Amino acid sequence: MKTIAYNLSVKSWARITGFFYLLIIAGGLFSGMLVRETLIEPLDAMATLNNIMANEHLFRLGFLGDLVMVLSDVVISVLFYFLLKNVNKGIAVMATVFRLMQSAILGANLINLFKPMLMIQNYPGLSDTQTASLAHEILIQMQVFEYGYLISGVFFALNCLLMGILLYKSVHFPNMIGLMMLVAGFGYLFNCLANFIAPSLIETSEMVMLVTAVVAELTFCLYLLIKGVSSN
Repeated sequence: MKTIAYNLSVKSWARITGFFYLLIIAGGLFSGMLVRETLIEPLDAMATLNNIMANEHLFRLGFLGDLVMVLSDVVISVLFYFLLKNVNKGIAVMATVFRLMQSAILGANLINLFKPMLMIQNYPGLSDTQTASLAHEILIQMQVFEYGYLISGVFFALNCLLMGILLYKSVHFPNMIGLMMLVAGFGYLFNCLANFIAPSLIETSEMVMLVTAVVAELTFCLYLLIKGVSSN
């Protein structure tokens, strides 16, 4: 009876983890693809300013999406630790620390994302020269946010590598999910480092990251939500 109760408890916690994982994916996709990709024009500062001015509420919702993502990341950092600590406590602690470090950097970086909302408060009445300067500053601010995001991604990549090891060894999850998370970790690390030290590889690294991360994280999230843990 104790074994059955334990298994039910693990499955329940796994599904709760899957729910928060889904919040992370939804929040990240919404804020990244539906908001920033729509409003930010990397080569056109004035268009970026006009887009933000015309869609201020959408921009603020994007900030909220990122905030939900960060808060959910903190929660699943702890949940993953309790789900996987029996595999290898040392690796589980390291994985948790790296993920919490990622969350801390992302949380601190959100001020860079919100700063344009403060900068546009004085927009009415500016001269053309001042408006052009404001647009340039906002575009730079968004670039700073993106690079802060990439720095946090290095910690997340290391978390994925450690999670891959834990998941591969865990009796609660299929080995394939562990392997997929390992590959995703290398994909994230490749993309983050390429942006800083090998800009010519950015397009390639983004494609590699997109393919590996989407497959691994969606598969893992759905497994947690639907299956919970393996019945083995």
